[in-house]
Amino acid sequence: MTYLLKGGYVVVPHKARIKVEKRDLYVINGKIVNQPEKPASDQVIDCTDKIIMPGMVNAHHHIYSTLSKGIPCQVPFGNFMGNLENLWWTLDRALDEESVALSTVLTMEDCLKNGVTTVFDHHISASYIKGSLSRMAEIFDAYDVQGTLAFEISDRNGEKIMQGSLAENLEFAEKQKGKSVQGILGMHASFTLSDKSLEMIAKESGNLPIHIHVSEDVVDRDVTLRDYNSFIIERLISFGLMRKNSLLVHCSNLIRQELELMGEHDIFAVQAVDSNMNNGLNVANIRTLTDLRIKTALGTDGMSSNILKSFKNSFIFCKYLNRDADIGFPEMKWLLSNSFELKKAYGYDLGIKQGDKADLVVIDYQPATEFDEDSFLSHWIFGITEARIQHVLKGEKLLLDNYELTFDPYKEFKKKSQRIASDLFKRFEEIGG
Repeated sequence: MTYLLKGGYVVVPHKARIKVEKRDLYVINGKIVNQPEKPASDQVIDCTDKIIMPGMVNAHHHIYSTLSKGIPCQVPFGNFMGNLENLWWTLDRALDEESVALSTVLTMEDCLKNGVTTVFDHHISASYIKGSLSRMAEIFDAYDVQGTLAFEISDRNGEKIMQGSLAENLEFAEKQKGKSVQGILGMHASFTLSDKSLEMIAKESGNLPIHIHVSEDVVDRDVTLRDYNSFIIERLISFGLMRKNSLLVHCSNLIRQELELMGEHDIFAVQAVDSNMNNGLNVANIRTLTDLRIKTALGTDGMSSNILKSFKNSFIFCKYLNRDADIGFPEMKWLLSNSFELKKAYGYDLGIKQGDKADLVVIDYQPATEFDEDSFLSHWIFGITEARIQHVLKGEKLLLDNYELTFDPYKEFKKKSQRIASDLFKRFEEIGG
């Protein structure tokens, strides 16, 4: 199968620069070919003056939250702990196999419609643990979305569930080695894990990278200091958990010393600006993370699958937080390039360079002014992030064509959505009551 993507602006992000070139691009037998000897094309995709980029990355998602819209929870929450206890920690105990599967199906569709082809998900379903990550991975594969899955380990539901959560992580990670959906080690946060649990996790998990919330709220910092006489980053280091390519999410209330320690390790911080603002919480200062050269990617934290919107929100909040209208573009370049570095760190092709397995999105944005390397970031923030994804091409598969999915593998299952959600809400009320 040969695709010709004709007449678009090909954007190739690198850490040093973001290369922009207007040219045709071929995908032959699922691989990127820049200068073929004019092969016959099975399908021509008209990309005239539109943007061709690698498939986007969501560095921190919570797929399990998909069915939370309209859920009958107790409000007002009062504070962050009230939010966790009355909504999320009740929801995770109410989830079952059907609701987890439906959440994953709906999220995969949203991801592709938003140009996201790589997802790093942080999962929890305390009443459905064993086999849950494999079930989700089956659905990832059905939509040709790659990424990692991790099951959140916490002490809050007792030792048996903590140990079952650890086992699910380890069994899934072993099973998925070399596959497009990989397993890494999920942990809730420092303040919900005892020293005993961290010691067990560290001992049994080898060098598996971790995916953990870090100082999302001051309660994480304060409880860790009170109960363990340690700052969060120091505590993770002491247990040997600051492993290569780990994801440390939020990092909103860390002191300078902790941030400097993070910069000494080959890990990724993940900003989740939409979620933090929604919860009325502090947001990690992307300018500080950039200055300290801490590799930082961007996630939605389950708020949505629209990563483009999150980039624009990060840009605006960076200016607001620093009370400086003259900053933002270097920080967004850092955030964008490292999101793609994260993709490559887990062994996935960028998707747009010669010889790569194709992983492309065509964005329906036609620049009305000069579009080149120097002007790219201005177009990125003020134009591209507002545009629609027109096509998604992965390998030999055109997954999204003219804004619509080209396939519907769970059509019959989705018809059960209202019933599955209704059952979930009933369980939620029973648990929460």
